[in-house]
Amino acid sequence: MSLTLDIVTPDRKVLSTVADEVVLPTESGVSAVLTSHVPLVTKLVAGEIQVKVADQWEHYAVGEGYASVLGNVVSVLAEAAINVSEIDLSELESAQKRAEAALEKARVEGVDPDEMQRLASGARYLKSHGAIKKGIRSDKKKFTQRNQSPQKKPTKEKM
Repeated sequence: MSLTLDIVTPDRKVLSTVADEVVLPTESGVSAVLTSHVPLVTKLVAGEIQVKVADQWEHYAVGEGYASVLGNVVSVLAEAAINVSEIDLSELESAQKRAEAALEKARVEGVDPDEMQRLASGARYLKSHGAIKKGIRSDKKKFTQRNQSPQKKPTKEKM
């Protein structure tokens, strides 16, 4: 059995595929979804969605949004999403600098709190893209360690 995964943004459908496993960045931490998962609706934070298809992992950077799991269908609605392999680091770094400058200007000018939230969300989204692309995300390392075969810890002998 497999999962059906759809990732949708306000602009387009980013992905529609069959997957073996989906890992979501949620407010309460990273959530792995396998077939026959309990029904779930959760808020996503800006981060990385990992998708396992035929023993290969694909990585998608996403902005804030929501995910639902019902039966073997995972639906993601996010502000923005992109396949990490499509990210151009130089363009991303430039966009991140512009977003951070706009956020700082808004702070100085005392812009409406809702607008500040929108700008901050955009800056976090761009920052997470770069971190994912560069492979420095600490939760990615934790995820890899979690999915490795358990190793026995050495035990101390009592004297």
